Amino acid sequence: MTALEQSIENLYEAFAEVPKPDSVGGCECCIDEKELVALLAAPLRILSPEALSNYAASALLTVGSIPDYLYFLPRILEISAKEDNWWPAIQITARAISQTELTQWSPVQQAALKKLLSAVIDWAIELSDDSKLDAWLCAAARMSFPLRPFLAQVAKSEPMILSYFERNASCLARNKLGNSFWELPNEGHDEIVQWFKADPVRQLLYDTYGYVS
Repeated sequence: MTALEQSIENLYEAFAEVPKPDSVGGCECCIDEKELVALLAAPLRILSPEALSNYAASALLTVGSIPDYLYFLPRILEISAKEDNWWPAIQITARAISQTELTQWSPVQQAALKKLLSAVIDWAIELSDDSKLDAWLCAAARMSFPLRPFLAQVAKSEPMILSYFERNASCLARNKLGNSFWELPNEGHDEIVQWFKADPVRQLLYDTYGYVS
């Protein structure tokens, strides 16, 4: 079992006591009754990405409540980790998570989420996937997690530092990052900007490109 697979298992275990809802309410403009029924028809772990998509995208805006969202969350995060093209993007899921009073979760649940974030970031580094890294760092910041531990993971891979820099270089000159899901002000956003501008990352950028934005 990979570290990512183990982190997903831990997530399901951490949320195992969240009860399955009897029903899920929602605005008919965002999700129809058949979709709401389908959400509860299948066991959580085999609930299809298609069945969850509209719910996950609109959750805690026009569909659902915190209790039912926490029931579906392990499956939402599993799909997000494994399927890069699934909608909603992980940054949208992060917005919903931030509305669930994350600090009131049990320590086990908080630790499981953090472990998943760490595992996905490691996987993105292993795949040399700067797009995935960019998305999940933004998501972690939107959940209000301190980014220092995750940036320390990135710092172990010079190729990933450079790839992540190139993805954001045009915006860094203005002390901004390129991901369109950033909502400023955001402490995590600023933490990443300063990380790029501080040694040893700054020195690596200078040695590679001859300048630092």
